[in-house]
Amino acid sequence: MALKYLLILGCALWFVPVDLVGQVNTPTHRQVSYGTEERQWLNLYLPEGEDPAPVFIYAHHNGSTANDVKSSWADRAVEAGIAIVSWESIAEVKGLPDLQICMADAKVMFDWVKENAETYHLDVDRVIIGGQSRGSYVSWALAHSGDPAILGIYMGQALPGNSFDERLLEPITKEAPPIFLAYRKEPGVVGDIHDPAHGLKVIDKYQGLGIGDRAELVHTLSKTKNNDVMQFLTEFVRSLVEPE
Repeated sequence: MALKYLLILGCALWFVPVDLVGQVNTPTHRQVSYGTEERQWLNLYLPEGEDPAPVFIYAHHNGSTANDVKSSWADRAVEAGIAIVSWESIAEVKGLPDLQICMADAKVMFDWVKENAETYHLDVDRVIIGGQSRGSYVSWALAHSGDPAILGIYMGQALPGNSFDERLLEPITKEAPPIFLAYRKEPGVVGDIHDPAHGLKVIDKYQGLGIGDRAELVHTLSKTKNNDVMQFLTEFVRSLVEPE
């Protein structure tokens, strides 16, 4: 189980809040409960029509909430026929106990999405798991759970921390879904825990397994005209759900 590989990461979870500017998207359905706890809610952003839509399940970064889904990337995804589920748990992960709760909530949330797929016209055979910073950690076990419905993984500022624990690579197998990682800074960056070098470890693991064609990483976006790490989501999802 991928879960056990994350239970040793408490020392890496001192995430700094990230304040990202931009207009927040208005959900189609706001603060829908997916469990019995007050923290267990989600927002749904749905495309028009009643055809089942592929689903991007999004976990936010520390210093934010599931309400923080930016129009800059979400509008384009929804217009392309992609549904977005932005889910909440413990909003700011401060250590291992918080992480354990979030990962358990991820399973509850995913079960809810499957059970309510027909109501919200979700295609739960075409799911992409992702998030930013904190969101990469709370989603990592789910993303690598081996569920055949999970077609891909998309994460920005992934696996932050002052160091990288190699045990994060253990749940990655030859059956791992395609993954796309995006970062604002350059590998080896000083003074920023969101180091692309961590993501490059993941890329190396994919390549070592002979599945390097399923893994992509971009970095140094802060030196371009658009530093939004979510900007490639629509193209990534399309490449998985609309194969040539």
